[in-house]
Amino acid sequence: MILAGRARLLMGGTYRQVEAGETLLVPAGVIHRFEPIDGQGWAFASQFVPSLAGRPAPDLLPKIGQAHLVARALVMLVDRPTLQTDVGGVALACAVSAGHLARSVRREIGTSLHNVHVLIALHKAKGLLKHGAPVVEAALEAGFYDQAHLNREFVRTFGMTPGVFRSAWTVMAG
Repeated sequence: MILAGRARLLMGGTYRQVEAGETLLVPAGVIHRFEPIDGQGWAFASQFVPSLAGRPAPDLLPKIGQAHLVARALVMLVDRPTLQTDVGGVALACAVSAGHLARSVRREIGTSLHNVHVLIALHKAKGLLKHGAPVVEAALEAGFYDQAHLNREFVRTFGMTPGVFRSAWTVMAG
């Protein structure tokens, strides 16, 4: 599932452009490679599924539509300026009920849409910190309410403060 951005997929000797919202099936054992198309980067989620004689298992077929719904919802969260997830608004944009979207996300990913939104924001903040941004700037740019909010979520998720991460990254990169 391509969650954000665009990439070029090399598979079977041919290239294909893929974009946010697309779900791809790459058969097991097939050598493939994704390459970024531009400086914006891209994000994806993988799901490994059982197969029968090279075909998706019959009980998996309905889940492909569900995976596409979840991918569409996640794409909408990537560019949100704040961490106000607005499950109802995202569900409306996906033409489903908020309850259906929440259940689909929990079934596919194992957590709530808001928790995934926080992870997206944390990774955006990490990217900014890697490039030397001050912690407060990374917090606000990634959509956190303030620096303390980023600190709490960063420590809870990664076990260190954003400042420690930035310092360690600077030492490793330098």
